[in-house]
Amino acid sequence: MKKGKFNKVMKVIGQREGISPKEVEKEIQKAIDAAFYSSDMETKVEWAKIPCKGERPTPEEFIDYMSEKVNETVK
Repeated sequence: MKKGKFNKVMKVIGQREGISPKEVEKEIQKAIDAAFYSSDMETKVEWAKIPCKGERPTPEEFIDYMSEKVNETVK
């Protein structure tokens, strides 16, 4: 997902939720951080499939990966 499209998505969600796009991104990162440290092995295996530049995915990396997975299932 291109950065411009990601920013647009964050803006739309922010408008819907009554918060800023940056706050949307922070909330998504909090959810990623909480889920990333699950002790469930199946969950850990799924997280390992998500390509990311750091230790865990950024909101943009997560949304990009999940978008690709959704697109694969609807084709």
